[in-house]
Amino acid sequence: MRVRPPPLLAVAIAALSLALLWLTAMSGGRLAALLSAYIVLVTAAFAALVLLRTDTVLKQAFRSTLLGGLATALLIQLVWGIDGWGEIGWEVTREVSYTMRWIVKASPAEWIEATFALYEPTVRFMSLTWPGMLALQTLAGLALAWQLHLRLTSLPLGAPLARFRDFAIGDAWVWGIVAWIAVLILPVSSALQVAGTNLGLVAGALYVLRGAAIVVTFAEVFGISSALLVIIAAAAATLAVPLLFVLPGLCTLGITDTWYQYRQRLAAARDRLRTDRSNPK
Repeated sequence: MRVRPPPLLAVAIAALSLALLWLTAMSGGRLAALLSAYIVLVTAAFAALVLLRTDTVLKQAFRSTLLGGLATALLIQLVWGIDGWGEIGWEVTREVSYTMRWIVKASPAEWIEATFALYEPTVRFMSLTWPGMLALQTLAGLALAWQLHLRLTSLPLGAPLARFRDFAIGDAWVWGIVAWIAVLILPVSSALQVAGTNLGLVAGALYVLRGAAIVVTFAEVFGISSALLVIIAAAAATLAVPLLFVLPGLCTLGITDTWYQYRQRLAAARDRLRTDRSNPK
């Protein structure tokens, strides 16, 4: 039996979102107002979806992020109009610029020149992809909140997250990569460029995780410990050049898993091997 949330609760959530949007804009900036309303709407969407239907946590998190993002965009349009987006974009650029300036000043003397060379491309990239970054942070936050909920309650609302080595996403996510490539090579409007780039960023990050899950699965089969994999990942994160090869490699591995199904093939091969050993000729 499905439980319907009372209409009064929906009205209260909408009123709270509008109030946060307005009060935060008055005391801080429009970016802070947007984030406050977005957090409330995504949280409400996730709670409602978990109560209304049974599904995997990852799918519920995707739906909540999408619904919360669309509702926040609608609120921004209603309250500030089309000009609000330009001011929010400017605030994002300013915040990223301040952060990069602090990093440049805090860098050791021998690194200042290299860090300063990254200043402009980093600010440009972060200013363009902040919606995708926010979506990835939301997915991670909802996953952590769900695991915390499972530890704190004796009557959980659903099943725990699957093991990391079993991580997978729907095949349709490959179109996010296609959209990213399309906006890079085709002359498109600025709105399409922003949308395609952020969709590609989210899809690319998910495929990196999928590729990492495949590596963990094969490492376990060949007796490579998780601690060694963590050390290798930390070394790759410390050294920029290896990282430039590791991330695209993991992303490519995750994308090609759409067709080759590496883990399923590995499981089938292990089953055949066990069968052959148990039934020798």
